[in-house]
Amino acid sequence: MSHDPQNARPARQPEKKIGPFAGGIGVAIWINTAETADGPRPFRSVTVAPRRYYDREAKEWKDAGSYNPGDLPALIYALQKAQEYVFETPLPEQKAAEPEHEEGLPF
Repeated sequence: MSHDPQNARPARQPEKKIGPFAGGIGVAIWINTAETADGPRPFRSVTVAPRRYYDREAKEWKDAGSYNPGDLPALIYALQKAQEYVFETPLPEQKAAEPEHEEGLPF
């Protein structure tokens, strides 16, 4: 099967990237769209990049299916930052939350 670059879709870019850190560890946050009865609805998803290593026999970089204990701090940090971002950042079509009014004000 041949690949026709003329008909290829442009590569999607994540909304936000955290990392990469040592070993290629990182997190990407994506905006996706789901079709609903009320029309398209944006939502986010998060992907975790695998740990990368160099296979000397094959002479190429490969993805690992696991993480080493030393990878956990970077992985935890990246996931915490991703959690903060998705909870604190409105989706592009949403309004930012209305600011809360101060006590004692009449509105």
